[in-house]
Amino acid sequence: MNKKIKVGIIGAGIHGLSTAWHLCKKLSSKGQLKENSVVVIEKTKVANGASGVACGIVRNNYYQPAKRSLMAHSVDVWNENAEALTYKPVGYMQINSQLMHEGMSEVYHQQKEIGFDSEFIEGASDCEKYMKDMLPDWQAQGITSVLHEKKTGYGANRGAIEGFHKLAISSGAKVIEGVEANNLISSNGSGAVTAVETSEGTIEC
Repeated sequence: MNKKIKVGIIGAGIHGLSTAWHLCKKLSSKGQLKENSVVVIEKTKVANGASGVACGIVRNNYYQPAKRSLMAHSVDVWNENAEALTYKPVGYMQINSQLMHEGMSEVYHQQKEIGFDSEFIEGASDCEKYMKDMLPDWQAQGITSVLHEKKTGYGANRGAIEGFHKLAISSGAKVIEGVEANNLISSNGSGAVTAVETSEGTIEC
């Protein structure tokens, strides 16, 4: 393991590996990617943490409007790399009683504002018809709205993280397992991290 690197990333879960992958692509496009530009250290194994047991749902159905464009971008990334990430774009449906109607209507209109592909069905009879057209044995009662996202879906939790691992490696990142980060070091009176103390020694970054 090189003890002097450009960028160090702690943790080989979905955030760490995706960050490494995209950062390598950005550096490469500028002609700045070198052998130790981006290094990920992981205390155990890739996908051994929360990312490896996540439910794997990829959707744009959240109440926080600030997330909307970010999630739309993420959905595009999953669709563009579906095979590598074990992604199945089967869609996502939020099926609601009257209690959820207003909130889901807001989510739908926010999705439409950014051009996100979804459909909103309202009214008990229209909802029942919509569901039975897809699932003839549909029997749920009290449904007054359905928010149907067309490009979302799910990825196999561990398989998806292994996919991000391969994408990160192929783009030029190094991923080193079995190295634990113990402390972050800053210098010159700044909060910026300049080194990481690990179980294998100190790495300057």
